[in-house]
Amino acid sequence: MKFLILSNNDSDGVGQHVERLSSALKELGYETKALVLHKSLNKDSVTKIKRSFFKRIFYYPLNYLKKDINKLFSFGFSGVNIKDLKKNILEADVILIYSFINFLSINSFEKILQSKKIIYFRPLDMELASGGCHVNFDDKGRECNKYQKNCSNCPQLNFLNLFNLSKKIIEKKKIILEKYKPKILVENNFTKNIYEKSYSCKNLKIKPIFLGVNKNRVNYFEKQDARNKLQLNQDEKILLYGSFNLDAKHKGGEIIKDLLEMLSKKISSKDKIKLVTFGRKNSFQIDIKKIKWVHLGVIEDDLKLNLLYRAADLMLSPSIGCNGPHMVVEAIYNDLPVIAFDQGVAMDSILNGVNGFKVKCFDKELYARKIFESLFEFKFDFKNVQNKNMKKTFSSIFEANEIINISKNDLNSINEKH
Repeated sequence: MKFLILSNNDSDGVGQHVERLSSALKELGYETKALVLHKSLNKDSVTKIKRSFFKRIFYYPLNYLKKDINKLFSFGFSGVNIKDLKKNILEADVILIYSFINFLSINSFEKILQSKKIIYFRPLDMELASGGCHVNFDDKGRECNKYQKNCSNCPQLNFLNLFNLSKKIIEKKKIILEKYKPKILVENNFTKNIYEKSYSCKNLKIKPIFLGVNKNRVNYFEKQDARNKLQLNQDEKILLYGSFNLDAKHKGGEIIKDLLEMLSKKISSKDKIKLVTFGRKNSFQIDIKKIKWVHLGVIEDDLKLNLLYRAADLMLSPSIGCNGPHMVVEAIYNDLPVIAFDQGVAMDSILNGVNGFKVKCFDKELYARKIFESLFEFKFDFKNVQNKNMKKTFSSIFEANEIINISKNDLNSINEKH
């Protein structure tokens, strides 16, 4: 059984998952090829695919002039030359498609579905369920329900409404998905619920297969040793918050400030608390007298991130409409308790009082209180049997085996029919 993985990049979140799954499948003895549009990581497990010449001379200038075009599902322009895909598609038994924005047009998308291969979509955002959005929230941080009905009037698609293309994009995608009925392997049960209700995907088979963690980020270190290596004080309570963009609304950057203001009213001047952040800072700023703040910038070194998980006392993840973030699971693997809103991966991975707390979304008062209790009053039980079992489902090998098993079943069903 041969696997082919398609994705638009290998440099950020989705790219890391592609590389990790590809490596895990190879480790289990399966021939696997990952093709990406953008290649910046030097990994043997992924191959850069040639871009479409037409896209180079036309679509890129358009993308430059209209900054939000990358949020849209590409209607007529394929990011790659479809002929370059044919050989790899013919050789594969199973095709996994992670992301296709700026990668596949609807026309090339349909050609792959016509290949009569076992095809799964492995979306890490909302682009397949929605009209083209990556996320499931609106510009005010509230859950966006447009994808449940029809996204054609969404402001993010207004540019294409000039030619009435947004409605055509959604309708044609819906027709194609209904015609070929590919299976969708989502990252958690939170995302499964969203996809099952979506306008485009509600009649498809949606199966949650949890994303495997990066094994290079979960090595064991004593907290004291981790802090020494990172030059962090031993007597401080350390809060950890990281994001690709710290000021991103859906990651809860603005909420962090409110939470720390509330926390500062609960602590004394003698309490030593430090917030450690990492990622792109942008406009994110913290200025609270009782709480120190240090920003480490973008961290690309797995060992350093591993040490941070081991050095911290508590991970904050106030995401409001994010299907991840995957750092929640990585933190739990490192026995770092996490407090998160009841969204995304937190719904499956956080066990209240065992490895962290889930808080009702936007309940800042309760969130701040749980931070205080976790730092000063509560002892988490990471040796809990339920926690140990949960962690097994978030390993890269477990993820690969789940995909292998579902692929075998589907291939056997096809062979029996023939």
